[in-house]
Amino acid sequence: MRALLLSLTLCVSACASLPEVDLPDLPDLPVPGVEGDVRDRPFMPTGDYPVPPNVERLIGPEDCRGSTLAAVSADLPRYPAREYVRGRQGWVVVRFDVAQPGEVENIRIARSVPGGGFNRVARQAVSDWQFQPLSGVDRLQNCVVMFEFRAGEVRIR
Repeated sequence: MRALLLSLTLCVSACASLPEVDLPDLPDLPVPGVEGDVRDRPFMPTGDYPVPPNVERLIGPEDCRGSTLAAVSADLPRYPAREYVRGRQGWVVVRFDVAQPGEVENIRIARSVPGGGFNRVARQAVSDWQFQPLSGVDRLQNCVVMFEFRAGEVRIR
């Protein structure tokens, strides 16, 4: 089901021409003074969910065009433990290319609010994705996906 949702999302919101912002990866450190997975506890937001961009308006006419993307594996990221325990919510727009064999390359964070741990887990999730081999093209460039980290859950848009 996730693969179908991802395929539909990527076809609809496929790509965009956003400024690229490349942030370093940070390790997922345990939360001091908290044992076990903090995501087993109720999520307590400390602020409103930030207004996300209109994904449809981000689509460029030449971005991620030429073949259909069909996900073989495309797991969603986990809500970062530190952001969860702090009650933070946000979203991340990730841009990436897909090579002919279906491998994801050139992953970059295009926009995010607030960033930090959300950027790291979003980038890692996309780097693990695999698609069916492309037909008729060598690569798809500037594909876009947006992750929403809201109320302790992760959704793709």
